[in-house]
Amino acid sequence: MSPIPGDAQDLLREAQEIAQLGNTEFYVPDNGVNYWSPQVYRMLGIDPSERPSHARIFAGLHPEDRDRCLIAWSRAIRGTGRLELSYRFVRADGSARHIEARYRLSRAEGGSLRAVGTLHDVTERKTAEDAARLAQARLNEVGRLATLGEIAAGISHELNQPLAAITNYARACERLLAMPQPDMPEVSAALGEITAQAMRAGEIIHRLRGMIRHRETHRTVVAPNDLVRGVMSLLEMDARASRSTLRFDLAPDLPRVLVDGVQIEQVIVNLVHNAAEALTSTGEPGGEIVIRTAMGESGQVEVSVSDNGPGLAAGAEARIFEPFFTTKAEGTGLGLAISRTILEAHRSQLGYLPNQPRGARFAFNLPLAPEMS
Repeated sequence: MSPIPGDAQDLLREAQEIAQLGNTEFYVPDNGVNYWSPQVYRMLGIDPSERPSHARIFAGLHPEDRDRCLIAWSRAIRGTGRLELSYRFVRADGSARHIEARYRLSRAEGGSLRAVGTLHDVTERKTAEDAARLAQARLNEVGRLATLGEIAAGISHELNQPLAAITNYARACERLLAMPQPDMPEVSAALGEITAQAMRAGEIIHRLRGMIRHRETHRTVVAPNDLVRGVMSLLEMDARASRSTLRFDLAPDLPRVLVDGVQIEQVIVNLVHNAAEALTSTGEPGGEIVIRTAMGESGQVEVSVSDNGPGLAAGAEARIFEPFFTTKAEGTGLGLAISRTILEAHRSQLGYLPNQPRGARFAFNLPLAPEMS
């Protein structure tokens, strides 16, 4: 290779070190005048006193990459042009570096093959890409499991009531029909209730299928307090599981709102469930969850869920609404993200404030029905 002035050599070495890039020249067959830049020695972990040899590089190839590279070289040395290879080089200490090699092939005097090329150490990039792929795979798995879990939980919770009612009415029919003189009007009424509850169960399944298919929000005019009462049994279950007191502070005579009732109920359930889990994590008695409805300063109905638990850890407030961010060991980090998405579809926002004197408070507004706006 042509000599390079001293200052230029220093700059070249520094540039190659920064870029993790080395250059090489060798001949096939080996004529003893091969060249490796200092960076090649560094990236491959080879003693600088060792003579440059392409055979030395092949000796260090990862076993899984060796055959592929040998086949590529055997084809390349028959002609000229360019050759690009990527492989893992195993250093003497056992660590592996990911190398991308690019060569320009030409014929030297006497017909030998001259290969001038660069070796680029891309280990950090490969490591980052592998980590990103692994993280994405984990996110996909978490998302899949979370979706299945939400569907299963939704089906379990929502179908429990109509199925329990069907069972009770069916048993009532059995008792009535076992009497010497069955009260047929009562039997007929019980059968009517069984039909009604069966239809309700079918509507729940239909609604869940609609959610899976990402149907558009179906809004109706409802009383705000009815949204809380509609899921009261689920809220009480969470409170009992966390050994906490559940208190309702529902303002009377609130104007009606225009919302997708099922989705807003899901938001309330998510917030109470989070509060219950926060109280459970403390292991302390005296936990309390308060659900309030009131007229907000914006002129809309405000719904809030507060607790007297540990509150958010420092730095968590800025990220709590990010998908998959969670402060719980087994949390999915989807509850608040889903809730915020639901509320944004209602042109509302889910907000957080520290509760006083301790705990967390989440609140959101509901749009009034047109005739009330």
